[in-house]
Amino acid sequence: MQPALFALCALCFSAGIAGGWYLSIRIRNIPEPGPSTPDQIPMLRIGPSRVSGRGVLATRPIDKGETLERCPVLEVHEGDVGGELLNYVFYGNDPSKRLVAMGSGMLFNHSSTPNVGYWLEESKLGPELVLYTLRRVEKGEELFYDYGREWWESRQLQQKN
Repeated sequence: MQPALFALCALCFSAGIAGGWYLSIRIRNIPEPGPSTPDQIPMLRIGPSRVSGRGVLATRPIDKGETLERCPVLEVHEGDVGGELLNYVFYGNDPSKRLVAMGSGMLFNHSSTPNVGYWLEESKLGPELVLYTLRRVEKGEELFYDYGREWWESRQLQQKN
């Protein structure tokens, strides 16, 4: 091996060792995240429901009118929705379309005395369901919205409380 090539290889090897050593020191000195503030704590969690399968539960007290989530939605033609998915779609402004909510929007169960309301809003990125509380909700309480009369009638079911 030529002396110049050997020196170049030794220099590259030494630079790699020095760079690795420097990065390992920098990584070890990254501070640990501090305790979360209330606005950083997720307010919702998915867990076992007291009424049916999964549900959405409050992880902290939530005031009346507080926005719970902005769920992006996909607008699909009603003919493209079938099977079990029928139980998880929303009705929008167009009677021939259904809304498929992303996030936890699909997992709220029904109550005829709901503690959650929602509205459809157009954003720069597309339609969103904005979910908000209708009253104060306590930590651990399950969140519900009213599926509406049309949901029950379209399935020929009697509305549950």
